[in-house]
Amino acid sequence: MKINKRLLEILANKPDLVTDFPKWMLPNSTIKKIRKSENTAIAEIAGRDSIAAAMRACEMRLIKAIVPTIAYTGTEYGNWVIPFENVKIMHDKLQPKIKVFDPIFIGSPKFWWTLCGRYATHLTKRFNFYSHCVGCHLYFHAIRIPIAKKLQVNLVIGGERESHDGKIKINQIKVALDAYQAFLRKFNIELFLPLRHIKFGKEIETTIGDVWDEGGQQLECVLSKNYQEPDGGVLLNEESLRQFFDEFALKKAEDIINSYLSNGNL
Repeated sequence: MKINKRLLEILANKPDLVTDFPKWMLPNSTIKKIRKSENTAIAEIAGRDSIAAAMRACEMRLIKAIVPTIAYTGTEYGNWVIPFENVKIMHDKLQPKIKVFDPIFIGSPKFWWTLCGRYATHLTKRFNFYSHCVGCHLYFHAIRIPIAKKLQVNLVIGGERESHDGKIKINQIKVALDAYQAFLRKFNIELFLPLRHIKFGKEIETTIGDVWDEGGQQLECVLSKNYQEPDGGVLLNEESLRQFFDEFALKKAEDIINSYLSNGNL
């Protein structure tokens, strides 16, 4: 598969792509179709769990159409064909019962920097703990609020789950997932996490119907595992994480999203 030149330019420059989109990516005709579609959900597209989540959501809810969204931050590396291939897997699994629209790319490295990068030293001193990954996942959910408002969709499907075969992912523990869901509720959007209580990867493979290793077939991040000790262990302070959300991240993200909603082309 080849990525068209216009999209390659976006992926090279990573502009602020949050409320106003190129007509070739999101034409007015598609916006109208999505708005008229009943029981439509926005799907977060990344790796294996995100595809399984979309499939499981369609089994659990009355969903007739899905809008795939692929978000960038500025920290990814790898083959950008991969998310397209994952969308195709989801498309092939869900069609013809579920309408799957063409994917929409969204992102704002400046938003990510403000939430996850700019205050890293200050936040480490303030809370005696910090990881870019927690703010990053908040960013991934928050960045989809303006497109949800633009398309008049109030359901977003995410692939997070609290347990990964016994491994701790600090951006997906209960405190974090509760914070993400509560944040989207402020904007009258439901963040649906159908895999939240699934513990084992084998069940994810059963949902998809294929062998697909966790972490495989997805983009990488230059900050991956920054919260792990050299031996792979995780020192977790849930109270510090809760303070990070309550005293910094949620307010900062809310201010940024409200600015987009007030000034954006919705």
